[in-house]
Amino acid sequence: MSDNPGTVLITGANGYLGLHVIDQALKRGYNVRGTVRSQKAADKVRATFPNDYGSRLTTISIEDLAKPELFHDAFDQTTTGVIHVASPVHGRVEDNVRDMLNPAIKGATGILEASKLYGGAALKRVVHVSSLAAMLDNSKDPRIGYVYDESDWNPTTFAEAASLKDRAALYLASKALSEKAVWAWMKDKQTNFDLSCLNPALVLGPHLEEIHNLDEITSTSKLLWQLMDAKEIPELQWAGVVDVRDTAAMLVAAVDTPAAGGQRFLLGHHFDWQTAADAAREALPEVKNRVPVGRPGTGKTKALENLYQVDGNKIVEVLGVEYRPLQATVKDTLHQFLEIESRQ
Repeated sequence: MSDNPGTVLITGANGYLGLHVIDQALKRGYNVRGTVRSQKAADKVRATFPNDYGSRLTTISIEDLAKPELFHDAFDQTTTGVIHVASPVHGRVEDNVRDMLNPAIKGATGILEASKLYGGAALKRVVHVSSLAAMLDNSKDPRIGYVYDESDWNPTTFAEAASLKDRAALYLASKALSEKAVWAWMKDKQTNFDLSCLNPALVLGPHLEEIHNLDEITSTSKLLWQLMDAKEIPELQWAGVVDVRDTAAMLVAAVDTPAAGGQRFLLGHHFDWQTAADAAREALPEVKNRVPVGRPGTGKTKALENLYQVDGNKIVEVLGVEYRPLQATVKDTLHQFLEIESRQ
């Protein structure tokens, strides 16, 4: 990597993951151009990075990511990479195609269209944030003993997804169909950039932005708060977790690692609620009476007996970015949430 890596364009800059991606990109030496949908979102980015905003970090308002023409001013001759973090905001779904599938697909391919239209000669890599959901075949759950990796795809076709009644199944299908669409787009087009897709499992970890009330937290990290004052260990409904800080570091590393081009990566390592509870009770003495004991030390064995698992080793080998232990994620996240709770 050169001493002057240029500018990376990050969509969804004001989100839980987006802010962490900005943080990692700045630390890696990049200038950052972040897309937001409103002035309020831009203000959030500014408040989180007051020392860099206006110099190494700028934002641009793009209300509809599915319209490539709106990205005209988002690129310049220094843009070397794009990290597409943003995803459509799904409200009430009355029509699967109109409200879920088309926005997901057009939002994913729209950034590729924009990169082709406005990206200059310096643009070498677009990194698309997909999801483990695109790999899961929920029709086979709990799929005990199976280990998901980069070769797996949710098998739902567009026609099948169009008539799905189950919202969770529709979400999985939308992630797979939108990722398939970006790979198909790349195959059909001539570009001076290539593509990497990163598929995180459930993302947990502390927030970067200032939070005044626990009710403000809408990210997946809030799931860890289920441990607090629970009467028993929650039932495990998914396998695989990745710290938001590791996810961001991997996304940024994928921009400038040549071997990541044309590759698909699963991001995730083992998660179970018992191990998370054990970690919380050990690392945070003040919560010992608020977190259920369960059966300490048995979490991983029990999880392997009840649910599929994930293999997220490929990205570590290619990018050289290691996963931090689940214990660190649990400690840092709950510590932050407890501080917020104490101020309420």
